[in-house]
Amino acid sequence: MLNDLLELPQRVIAFARIGLRTSPADIEAAIRCLDQAQNSMRSAGQSAVALHPARAALASLRWGHLPHRDVCISAVSSLGAVMVLGESVEET
Repeated sequence: MLNDLLELPQRVIAFARIGLRTSPADIEAAIRCLDQAQNSMRSAGQSAVALHPARAALASLRWGHLPHRDVCISAVSSLGAVMVLGESVEET
């Protein structure tokens, strides 16, 4: 479930990293997915701090700016780490 929520934000940010801007609707959907993932993590008693780089990148995209390449890399990496953690939590 958590991975499903984080897939769209990760994809939108990965596109930004290579200089491609997705539609405003996709950006807003990615932000909603990130909000749902954050709420899910907090409900499970987990910290959602690892989602902050993704939130910063998506906020930049929302305002019409492409985030710096390093910001995108950090955000995608952080989301990937949360997704791996989510898989291990869901398996137990």
